[in-house]
Amino acid sequence: MKKFFLFLVLPIFLFASPLKAVFDCAVGDLDWISLRLSLIKKTAEQLMEEGKSYRFVITIHSHCIKVVDADLKKFPESERRKIELIQSQLKTLKEMYSVDVKACQIAMNRGKIKKVPPFVETVPNSWITLIELQNKGFAFVPF
Repeated sequence: MKKFFLFLVLPIFLFASPLKAVFDCAVGDLDWISLRLSLIKKTAEQLMEEGKSYRFVITIHSHCIKVVDADLKKFPESERRKIELIQSQLKTLKEMYSVDVKACQIAMNRGKIKKVPPFVETVPNSWITLIELQNKGFAFVPF
């Protein structure tokens, strides 16, 4: 009887599992980052329309780290506008699509970033976070 029950219930759990991905941002091209964030949003919307659950995480480090700097005054005007747009995209992804946004403390220290927006979580080392998430079944998607 137990085997029969597992045979019936196990497929339900397999199909009900969320699609999991960790999107890793290490690039410094602000236009490319914004484009990728738009694609993550579109992907989440499409999965929602299809009735599929998901868990997305964005890790931010290396050249990408400046997009989480709360002190935008230190950037030239053109760069500041792009970073403001990216921060708005990240905030939307967090608040409306439940995407976790994690910034690497090592990269923040190197970039002299003291404060991040409230929707950004800092992690001691983004590579450790990436490894942990991959070990939990998250697909690795670099950009």
